[in-house]
Amino acid sequence: MIGPAMADSHGAEGREARDFSRWLPELRGGWFEPDLEFYEDFYDDKGDLYFSGIFGRRFKPWLELAGELGYFHDTGVGVQPGNNTQGGQVKYKLMPAHIFVNFRGEFSEPQILVPYGGVGLTSAYYKQEIASQGSKSGRTDLGYNARFGVELNLNRLDARSAKRAREQFLTRSYLYLEAQYFSTEVDGVDLGGIAYMLGLRLEFDFGVGERIENRNVK
Repeated sequence: MIGPAMADSHGAEGREARDFSRWLPELRGGWFEPDLEFYEDFYDDKGDLYFSGIFGRRFKPWLELAGELGYFHDTGVGVQPGNNTQGGQVKYKLMPAHIFVNFRGEFSEPQILVPYGGVGLTSAYYKQEIASQGSKSGRTDLGYNARFGVELNLNRLDARSAKRAREQFLTRSYLYLEAQYFSTEVDGVDLGGIAYMLGLRLEFDFGVGERIENRNVK
């Protein structure tokens, strides 16, 4: 009687570990370098800080669908038309929106390092203000995005805390590094660029508590 009971318990844990229908919120920040020509001349640097949030759903061990909204802002000095002398302050704001599919290299359970890559579509809201010359704003055409990163499974570093969190629906958490490139144009000008991101990813499964309770009853 002990053998079958142990097998059933291990089977339940295996099914639980491989239920990948999870909600995926992420918060991230990093550095963004726009592809804009003469950007460094106006803004005195290749880029600036960039922040974004992601919300998605994981359907398989290797497959996710998600959306991302980012925010980038920089301030520089403009050039007077006609004489190339320094003008007033220039402000640039970019809010890219991405929808993408991620493919994960998760081959075992649990895996401490998980590589991933993704592709998708991008559009963005932009606004540029130049002192004494007014402002221009609008939405870019539909473009594309690509990303590659590596996640560190934090559950492996603190298994006891991870077990308590799992009973409250937080099944996993990851810290990760990512390189992302996107391209999206307006009037033939590409407002995309490359971003280097550090992020925190959480996985919630709101059915896990019920499954744990049912397993304990059995």
